[in-house]
Amino acid sequence: MIINISNAQEDQYGNSKENIFIALSDEYNYLGSAYAYPSINFHQIYDTPYLIFLSINIEDKLDKTTADEVKQELFDKVLFRAKELRNIRPDLRARIYSGFEYDIDNLQFYIKNGFEEDYSIIMEAEIAKDFSYSLPKGIMVKELKLSSEKELEEYKTLYDEIFITPLDLESYQEQKQRRYFKNLEFFKDEVLVGGCTIFQKHGVGYIETLYVLPEARGKGISKYIMNYIFDYFISKGLYKSRLEVWQLNKKAVKLYEGFGYKEIKKKLMFPGITV
Repeated sequence: MIINISNAQEDQYGNSKENIFIALSDEYNYLGSAYAYPSINFHQIYDTPYLIFLSINIEDKLDKTTADEVKQELFDKVLFRAKELRNIRPDLRARIYSGFEYDIDNLQFYIKNGFEEDYSIIMEAEIAKDFSYSLPKGIMVKELKLSSEKELEEYKTLYDEIFITPLDLESYQEQKQRRYFKNLEFFKDEVLVGGCTIFQKHGVGYIETLYVLPEARGKGISKYIMNYIFDYFISKGLYKSRLEVWQLNKKAVKLYEGFGYKEIKKKLMFPGITV
């Protein structure tokens, strides 16, 4: 089979057409698509701020031999483009990676092509029943209700700047329905320094997000927030806490380990190469 790969149009997220590929047969039947999406984020992976995400999707109806051939050709194209994107910022350490739910065959495909294993991990901690905490002087907490479109847009802008994955508004609305949901902002001397999103999930206190703004780092803010979260969970009768973190985010993993969190399982797969 002849596989014709060309650039598609700019997508709805503003990714340029040079980063998007579509594979068609010589009869113009759809075979698959792929894209590379670059982003720079000093908030999450400080040591490797330039992140180039790859995604490959193959038409379900193809037989395995054809599907494997199409996938390899799309991978070669999109990886070449990712390396071109990487060369735009030679001053930054970069990681080219993909991400998907647990799929050993897909993982083996990327490993065969030179990628390394990487995961998001689920971590869990026990909270002592006698735990108690009060915020130090000068630190204040404000609960975000996001009751207007303007407030939601402002929060999404902040979220998308801080986190690698843009805010999914539908998922956020689902989280708001969970028991003990709180979206909190922390202020030091009336200046925003960080925040978190927490709720009950599967009977434990779940930390969905936690962040400290760059200008406030190195001042113990993350510890204030973590201690406040633990105190809140205890007040609701939740003596166990759980969270998910990218294994590559070593600073965050170290922070959570300092609060007694231990890895209980690997979840999403993020094979990649650091270049």
